[in-house]
Amino acid sequence: MGVSTSTEPQFLSKLSPSADLLIAVFLIFTGVSSVCGNGAVLAVYYRKRSKIKPAELLTVNLALCDFGFSVLGVPFFIISSLSHAWIFGETGCLLYGIQGSVFGIGSLISTSLISLDRCLKICCLRYGQWVNNLHAFLCMLVIWLYTVFWASLPAFGFGRYRPEPYGTSCTVDWWSIQTTHIDRLYVYLFLCFGFGLPTVTIITSYLAILIKVYISNRALASIPCSFVSNTSTKDLKLAKMAVVVCIAFLVAWLPYASVSLISALLSGEDPLSAPTPAPIINSVLNWTSTESYKHFNPGKWSNTSLSTHQGLTTSSPESSLAPVVTVIPALFAKSHCMMNPIIYQIMHREFRDSLYQMVFGRGKS
Repeated sequence: MGVSTSTEPQFLSKLSPSADLLIAVFLIFTGVSSVCGNGAVLAVYYRKRSKIKPAELLTVNLALCDFGFSVLGVPFFIISSLSHAWIFGETGCLLYGIQGSVFGIGSLISTSLISLDRCLKICCLRYGQWVNNLHAFLCMLVIWLYTVFWASLPAFGFGRYRPEPYGTSCTVDWWSIQTTHIDRLYVYLFLCFGFGLPTVTIITSYLAILIKVYISNRALASIPCSFVSNTSTKDLKLAKMAVVVCIAFLVAWLPYASVSLISALLSGEDPLSAPTPAPIINSVLNWTSTESYKHFNPGKWSNTSLSTHQGLTTSSPESSLAPVVTVIPALFAKSHCMMNPIIYQIMHREFRDSLYQMVFGRGKS
């Protein structure tokens, strides 16, 4: 696909065509895997909707968030990567940013509540006796109201959305942290309540689970009983699941949040002192080149971005980091929608049996 000559410079890709092609291929794989995985989760739970449990409703909400982003967000990123520019303009950037924040925060909050639910079930024996589907539905309602609130604020002037440093996607304007007090406040609040709160909840919940499992195993270690053996096996599986969940979450989101914040905080520095990509990345992937930067951005990738659309940047510093440094964490974050159904469902035998029965019409022998 060609790039229109009327495309604004801020929407042009700062990567090489080969890099954009690799990104498109990766996103196609991620999107298809996410749609299939989360679609399977939604289909299985729809079939058993009359017997669904409260904790499973949170998993359904998580799958719905990941499925929604894969259907409504990923295709725009793919098309822009293949076009070597964001071709949907300022309005498209605003809408893409809103849906990305809604589904992204929704996925993180759902993950944190699932973690908290598992923690309370292990550490508080009475918890499971009073929680019902009504509580789960109320949690889902709060999640959607919470995410829509934070995601839609930039459309009303509190915070902004703008193109990512690499040009083919849009996100919260982290770089406005260097401009007005209102935008700085939004960025800090968004980081705290959109990322920090669910991160602390997930890590704390699974640490509590691991501690509880460790204490229980020590208390039961001297009792030679088959029940203890079975319990220990279940506890070990739960501990492994806790480690997998925490690692997957941190690998997917922590680099993106860290790089975005660092890039924003350094955006006011001298652009000539900005770090450059590693030589091996340049040579192997051909993701950056002086010629391509001069072609798309004559000065450097750290000049000022201008826009007049409500909710988008009006004047804010560009990232002081090279585009290749910011695109990799962004891809990891977007791939989290593919990993969730694997972690929460496909690793569970009960789900695999239900999926097999749905596809083949009978249970496994």
